[in-house]
Amino acid sequence: MNLLFYMALAATAMETAACLICAHNLWRLDRDKFDFSRRKLFIGALMSGIMALVVVLGNLGMAVHNTPYFVLQPWIILLYMAMNIVMVLYPISVVRPDWLTTIRAFYLFLPTLILGGVYAWFTNKWTLLHTPEDIWVNILEPDVLARLIGLFLMIPYCLILFMLPYNFRDSSASKKWVWTYSMALLGLSLVHIALMLTNNPILYILMPLLAGAFYVLSTEYELELRIRPVALPAAPAVVRQENRNPEAILMETDLWARVNHLIEEDEVWRDPDLSLDEMSRLCATNVTYLSSVIKKNTGSGFKELINNKRVASVIMQIEQNPEADIQGAFFNAGYRSRTTAWRNFKEITGQSPADYKQNFKG
Repeated sequence: MNLLFYMALAATAMETAACLICAHNLWRLDRDKFDFSRRKLFIGALMSGIMALVVVLGNLGMAVHNTPYFVLQPWIILLYMAMNIVMVLYPISVVRPDWLTTIRAFYLFLPTLILGGVYAWFTNKWTLLHTPEDIWVNILEPDVLARLIGLFLMIPYCLILFMLPYNFRDSSASKKWVWTYSMALLGLSLVHIALMLTNNPILYILMPLLAGAFYVLSTEYELELRIRPVALPAAPAVVRQENRNPEAILMETDLWARVNHLIEEDEVWRDPDLSLDEMSRLCATNVTYLSSVIKKNTGSGFKELINNKRVASVIMQIEQNPEADIQGAFFNAGYRSRTTAWRNFKEITGQSPADYKQNFKG
C-alpha cells in the first residue's frame, strides 16, 4: 500500500508539472485579440495544476495506514464537476465562438451552484461510506443521492459538443477534433467516477497521469496545430441573418447606409478628432450598435475602418503627385501625429511611406 501511495503521489506531481507548464505556455503565447478560447484552456490547465499541487503538498509525509478512506467524498465530487465544466468551455469556444455568452456560461455552472447549496445543507450530516457496498446499502439516503447526481452529471457535459450545431464557417476545428476531444474528456470523467465509487489505489495513479496527458495534448493542438481566426469573419453573420427579425436587418442596412454616406460622401474620416462616440452621434445611434454593424460589414472595427481610409488617401495623394510632401498628405488625410501616421501606414501597406513613395517613383 505504501508503494502505491507514493506512486500516486509521484503521478500527481507529474500532473502538477505538466498542467502548470501548459498554463505558462498558453499564457505566454496568447496574443490574439479576437479568439479568446486559448484563455479558457489556460484557466483549466492552471486550475488543474494548482489542485494537483495542493494534493501533493497535503499528502507529503502522510502515514498511509492512518489515513481513513471514504468513497463519494462530496466536496471532491463538486470540485471535479466544476473542473469538468471549465474543461468544456474551451472546446465550445473553438467550435461555436458566438454561442458561449455570459448567460449561457452561467447556466452551465448553475447545477454546480445548486449542488453546492445542497451539499452545504448536509454539512456534518453526511452518511459515511467506506466501501462500494455502503453506497448500495444507503443509496436512498438524500445525501447519497445528491452525491451520485453530482458525480454522474459530468457525463452529459462531456457530450455537449455533439449537441451544438456544427458549422465550418464558425468553427476553427474539424468534426474529427470535436469527436476526439469529447471522447477523451468522457474517458477522463469515467475514470474519475470509478475512482470516487471505489477508491481503487490504481486509479489514484491512473487519474493524474491521464489528466496531465489530456492537457499536454490539448495544449499541443492549440499552440501547434489549430489555425485560429485573426478576426471574426463577416460571412457567418450574413448566413445567420436568415433567421433574424426582418426589422432588425432593415435597421442594420439603414445604419450601414448612413455610415457609408458619412465615410464616402462627407469624408468624416478627415476630421482628426473623429471618434466612435462622435460617429455614433452623427448616425443617431449608440456606440455598441454602431460597432456591431461596422464589424459585420467590414470584419474589423471602427479604428481599422478610419485608418484604412486615411492610408488609402495618403497613397492616392502620393500616386497623384509623387513629389508632394508626405507630411501634407498625412495632414489632409486627418492625421495629426507623425508617429501614428507612419505606424498605421506601415501596418496596412507593409512598408514605410518613404519606401512606398520611392518604389512608386522608381
